[in-house]
Amino acid sequence: MKYIGALVLLLAGMQAQAQFGIVRDKNGYTNVRQGAAISKKITDKVLDGEVVYMWEREGEWCDINYRRNGEIMGGFVHGSRVKMLEDVFDKIKIRQQDETNAVFQQDSVTVMFTTRSFVEKAHQIGRSKTDDGYSIVEKIDGKQFYGCDGGLPTQEYNTFTIQIGNRAVVVPDKAIRDLYQPNPELTAVYYDRKNDRLYITATNSDGAGSYEVLLQFDHGVYTSRAIFFGF
Repeated sequence: MKYIGALVLLLAGMQAQAQFGIVRDKNGYTNVRQGAAISKKITDKVLDGEVVYMWEREGEWCDINYRRNGEIMGGFVHGSRVKMLEDVFDKIKIRQQDETNAVFQQDSVTVMFTTRSFVEKAHQIGRSKTDDGYSIVEKIDGKQFYGCDGGLPTQEYNTFTIQIGNRAVVVPDKAIRDLYQPNPELTAVYYDRKNDRLYITATNSDGAGSYEVLLQFDHGVYTSRAIFFGF
């Protein structure tokens, strides 16, 4: 228990230094530059409304990661063009939160989920050996997975319930079934009322295999997720 508590505090401190953000630019996009200056080369663009992962600022510029064709890209955007989710959307209140479950509820939005122990016999485990002869876990149920660095996970998502007004929102297996070591205590929920868009963010980890995940739901339907490695 002491180890878990210390890990949560460590991850929370790191999470405060890097968070999910959203691009806000009336031109419809903002330029990504090679460095933290207007004179630096433009390497890409990120679109208005696009989710990015924000690192620490360098003066007026923000170091970001974003996804392109399944790959993690990086660069700098002007700090005025990207906002943390909590600065622009409603952060749904926490009603219950511990090591195994969480409940968020505010006005018409309710999000609840539980976790469970990972049972090896319930999964197909794909293993390989390193050059040194060590056995490592490469795939679970035929897929690459998140949350562990070569070992078996101990926890996985169990039930997920989302209600927005009178709509029951489905969380499909493809959204969460390769995400392991879920951390309810480092999970947050945001709601964009104007666009009827829900975001669930989490810092999940067993320590070595830490990752940041954002699940996005538009008009009550799961649409996408973004995964970054914040440490």
